[in-house]
Amino acid sequence: MGKERSNTTNVRWLLVLALAISLGLHLAIAISMWFSDGITFMHDANFHKPPFRPAGFIINLVFTFILAFLIFLFNILIYKKKNLKPWIRMTIIIIGCLIITAAMSYIMTLIRPIFLDIPQGKTGNIPMHLHRKVELFRNGFFRDVFTSVIAVFSWQLIVLNQRRKEIAVENEALVAENMLAKYEVLKNQMNPHFMFNSLNTLQGLIGIDKEKAQEYLQELSKVLRYTLENKEVVTLGQELKFTNSFCHLMQIRYGDNLKIQFNIDNKFLNYEILPLSLQVLIENAIKHNVISDRQPLTIEISTENDPEKNSCQ
Repeated sequence: MGKERSNTTNVRWLLVLALAISLGLHLAIAISMWFSDGITFMHDANFHKPPFRPAGFIINLVFTFILAFLIFLFNILIYKKKNLKPWIRMTIIIIGCLIITAAMSYIMTLIRPIFLDIPQGKTGNIPMHLHRKVELFRNGFFRDVFTSVIAVFSWQLIVLNQRRKEIAVENEALVAENMLAKYEVLKNQMNPHFMFNSLNTLQGLIGIDKEKAQEYLQELSKVLRYTLENKEVVTLGQELKFTNSFCHLMQIRYGDNLKIQFNIDNKFLNYEILPLSLQVLIENAIKHNVISDRQPLTIEISTENDPEKNSCQ
């Protein structure tokens, strides 16, 4: 249902575009001929501007509209064939549009005299009506070729714009999938090692300091609750709340040998970040460093205030 509605909308837009091309082209031709004739033949006292014929203008307008719309339909038909190479597709479009234009110009040559007064008689050995048809076909063909060029160029712009939108949508989808994959990796990386170490620490605290064990259990529940939330991105403020709970657990485990300092500018709190990203950095810093009474570890999490960078460290 949605696809049919989209196709109907596309056809309507093509009809409107074909009408705009036809109307704009004939208005431009009428205005240019009116002014150019007046300047070119100003010295000729016998020159009179050609009369405006509403019937001829309307039939030309309708015909050009039909031609432009047929060119659009032909381009749609060719672009549906996905297996064509670009240069083959463009060659088919050029040849096909020339054939369509020539055929429509010939049809127009046969139809147009019905709405105009065509002189009878002969010009030399050539019947006047044949001479007039050749002249009408020649003049109309060049105009129709110009119409076809505009229609093909307009279609190419439509295709390029559509591809740009598709690429943008694909990029957004890839970014979302990448972020989701990173999130799953981070969550899976955290759960086994973190849970094992946390339970060992909690077991040791229960027999030594029940109050600290209770505090540790509360912070642990906050951390686990946060890891179970299925979010692709979170704000820096949300991530910092979780990180504080995680850091509290680490500091209970390592005591004064581990210090974690935060220096965060409030203007960055609404910035988006991958969930668990700060936790992984801190956990890696703890994992790959020696933490003891002789070698305490200090971790600093800060933001830069450089307005040109607006980045976090």
